[in-house]
Amino acid sequence: RYVEQVSDVPCGNNVCLVGVDQYILKTGTITTIESAHSFRQMKYSVSPVVRVAVDVKNPSDLPKLVEGLKRLSKSDPLVLCITGDAGEHIIAGAGELHLEICLKDLQDDFMKGAPIKVSDPVVSYRETVQEESSMMMLAKSANKHNRLFCKASPMPEGVDLAIEEGKIEPRQDFKVRARALADDFGMDVGDARKIW
Repeated sequence: RYVEQVSDVPCGNNVCLVGVDQYILKTGTITTIESAHSFRQMKYSVSPVVRVAVDVKNPSDLPKLVEGLKRLSKSDPLVLCITGDAGEHIIAGAGELHLEICLKDLQDDFMKGAPIKVSDPVVSYRETVQEESSMMMLAKSANKHNRLFCKASPMPEGVDLAIEEGKIEPRQDFKVRARALADDFGMDVGDARKIW
């Protein structure tokens, strides 16, 4: 095995690019053609719901942990490495076995055997709305000048897929988003404009 620098590679061959990992986190399409179609990101039937907090036993190993988490995140498309509100490093995986493998890779391969502390696994539970609530709820701001009336109801069928596919996004203009929700899913335009 050897490394050889080449100026171009014809179709059908594999090539390795060095240095792109600082710009691409998990997946990406690299091209010089403006009209080229990008590869779609893979959708998985499972999501990372089991979480553990990791920390180093020796404070001098903290840079190794941070770098190891970056490398772990790049190596596994399903793992999610985040920093919590309290500053703890959290690894989320698709199950306990997946998490166990990720922690082993982190400690042995990416941190070169540095000891780490791992919390007990926690599963994130998510709730949903099955039917429209029977009561209108009232919430007041801390200074009692603002009142917020709300009622829960399920989203129309297909809105979740449109959000996942990026057709409806939080950074869209609220009028454009409201029009899309009204036209495609039958929501009231006035209600859709109040989503923030």
